[in-house]
Amino acid sequence: MTVEHWQAFTVLAEHLHFARTADLLGLTQPALSKRIHKLESDLGGLLFERGRQGTRLTTLGEQLLPRALSSLASFQDLADHGRRLAGGQTGRLRIGFGFHTLELVPRLLMSLRRPGDEIEVELRDMSTKEQLAALESYQLDVGFLRLPVESTWASRAVSQDEVVLVSNRARPVAELSQARDLPFVLVSAHRSPTLYDHSLQLCAACGFHPRVVQQVPEITTALALVRAGMGVALLPGSFVRSHEAGVEVASLPGLSAHWQVGAAWHPEDRNPVLLRFLELLDGQDRAGSERTSGHG
Repeated sequence: MTVEHWQAFTVLAEHLHFARTADLLGLTQPALSKRIHKLESDLGGLLFERGRQGTRLTTLGEQLLPRALSSLASFQDLADHGRRLAGGQTGRLRIGFGFHTLELVPRLLMSLRRPGDEIEVELRDMSTKEQLAALESYQLDVGFLRLPVESTWASRAVSQDEVVLVSNRARPVAELSQARDLPFVLVSAHRSPTLYDHSLQLCAACGFHPRVVQQVPEITTALALVRAGMGVALLPGSFVRSHEAGVEVASLPGLSAHWQVGAAWHPEDRNPVLLRFLELLDGQDRAGSERTSGHG
């Protein structure tokens, strides 16, 4: 027996008329009769009786009807939910991000959630290393991290960032080479190994190793310590330039201070919500290109 057999039973039970029911279901009367007979055969009892007074439900049919209606409604709900999942209208999306995309990710999420959608979004503030580990173990669907990544991942560049030199406004430092003998506050190697290593490389390019007096887990903490006069710091410009109060920010021309930020995900992941999210990311890229071309 199939859903179609139970559907034939419930519609016939409502109308108690074979010709009308067959029309409603788009069947011939013989085809409808065949479905009913098949259901009765599988159940081992009659569901309907035909007589001079017309068609009526048997006791078996009357007792089965409420559960049949409830089961068909549940099946329809399951089918509707499946269609919504396949269309990306409901489901789950787990996103890893960092300070580089604090503005981009929320903006994309606002576009992702349309009226009537039921999408559960989990946001996790993580370093590049943490995101790659979470992607590897399928704990994230997409991460926004420092590029490049291994070719095993699908990736797309979304923005660019740079390391900048941050100093106390009362004692500004304009060039990294001038900070040779100054104390440094760095975001810890444990929290952001890529930023930590990049900072050491920049100092090495200027001929010195930084005298690190404090490693911190957060950029905001590093900024607070610089404002307090503990030392200078090498931090991402995307974050620092929106939190400049009390500090001096200097770019590092002539040094390899820039890097690309991008989205990365499993290339075989067919999560419909992820695919919708990536379409929005494509739209963001096209809009940015059009704005750039318009100013050209």
